[in-house]
Amino acid sequence: MGNALKIARIGGIDVQVHWSFVLILFYGAYIFSQGARNVVAGAIYGVVVILLLFVCVVLHEFGHAFTAKYFGVNVPYITLLPIGGLAQLERMPRKPGQEFLIAIAGPAVNFVLALLLLPLALLAISLSARTGAASFSYFGLMRAAQSMSLTGLLLTLASMNLTLGLFNLLPAFPMDGGRILRALLALRLRYVRATRIAVLVGRGMAILFVIWGIFGGIWGILGGGISGALFLLIAFFVYVGGRGELEAVEGRYILNDFSARQAVNKDAHVLYTSEPISRAVDYIMTTYQGDFPVYDLGHNLVGVLTRPRLVATLRGQGQDGRIVDVMIPRAQVPATSADTPLADVWEKMMAAGSRVIIVQDEERFLGLITLDDISELIQVMGAAKEREDTIAGGPGGRSDSSVAEAHSIADIN
Repeated sequence: MGNALKIARIGGIDVQVHWSFVLILFYGAYIFSQGARNVVAGAIYGVVVILLLFVCVVLHEFGHAFTAKYFGVNVPYITLLPIGGLAQLERMPRKPGQEFLIAIAGPAVNFVLALLLLPLALLAISLSARTGAASFSYFGLMRAAQSMSLTGLLLTLASMNLTLGLFNLLPAFPMDGGRILRALLALRLRYVRATRIAVLVGRGMAILFVIWGIFGGIWGILGGGISGALFLLIAFFVYVGGRGELEAVEGRYILNDFSARQAVNKDAHVLYTSEPISRAVDYIMTTYQGDFPVYDLGHNLVGVLTRPRLVATLRGQGQDGRIVDVMIPRAQVPATSADTPLADVWEKMMAAGSRVIIVQDEERFLGLITLDDISELIQVMGAAKEREDTIAGGPGGRSDSSVAEAHSIADIN
């Protein structure tokens, strides 16, 4: 989301638009200009429809966001994409009931908007019917919806909100319906097992989207549209998003059994501020270590040198200079206590956007934990835990002892 442009801040939440959003505006202009008597007017009308539709999408996302904030979950931003919106949650709540309410809040907003818009559309049709410009018959309503008029706009927005609400309730994890399914399953099962089932159902939905996308693509080519490509994109999103969610939840399930103290490498090499950069290069060449604590001459921790920082330095200035000139100061590196569960350590690193974290016992420095350390632990211990779960009949039990690692509510709109 690095190429997103901030356009507003509402309720402490940034609203931003990804650059690719412009593509859907061109698509709207193209679709509504086809068959219009005035091509320019049709294109402008199409852009207006798309913009108003995405206003509804933003309201949908704020339904998620404000419900999440009610349960104490921070929402830094909402991003608009061509296929919908993304409300970025720092974490998911610990209770399945709360996740259920957060997930269903978005579609509920769409249904409310449809109920508000429909009477206005019917009123506009009623006024038009008096002049003979419209009728309440099926074909009359269809003609009114396709017309470039206030009546057509209201009918289009009402029907689109109804469609968006229903579509987002499909059990295609990680969409709203998939999260709702996971939350309901998690009332009786652990989050890991509930997530596995929800992701499996979502993958089944993704296959249906692919089939629809292929046949829809053929139909779209014949009719001049591209709806098939959109369904293929949705299928890809559902598959990738579900896999990422499952990996995150399984990772947290594993990390909950370990503390930061257990993951610290007590034999790690250290660097000193006065040493040349070449010293770090020597360690990289002769050991598997890539991130280093940096001490001053009094043996006090003053910073950290990470592999990405070292690589950037070598590209820019080579091995000239000292460690103190390229290290990350200690104040800019997140820290955690030794007894913190690794699952919480991981979450803290993700929130800070840091690949390393300082582990300390009160004020005494114990060592560093890196994302590489966590990844390796998940792979190794995950294999062992998978065998234990298989022997025990799977990770069952109630879900209130586990926590979802999901960080976003994503909607296909």
